[in-house]
Amino acid sequence: MAIDGCDIGWAKAILDHADVPIKNYLVLTGLGIEKNKDFNLKREDIDTVKETVKKLFGEPQSAQTSAGLSTASCCS
Repeated sequence: MAIDGCDIGWAKAILDHADVPIKNYLVLTGLGIEKNKDFNLKREDIDTVKETVKKLFGEPQSAQTSAGLSTASCCS
């Protein structure tokens, strides 16, 4: 999984350049999290990212299927 802060996509670009396959790709600004240059993170932003990643990877396969989720790319 690659997680980028914005649409510039540095994490994705680095993994693509290294020929590392990306199963899922997440852009934080796509979740409504504003780009900033400090590390004073908001709890609700952390929880949003955590829950999104859990939905993609954290649940057992049966829970993913029943919830209609998949591990396909969420934000390409």
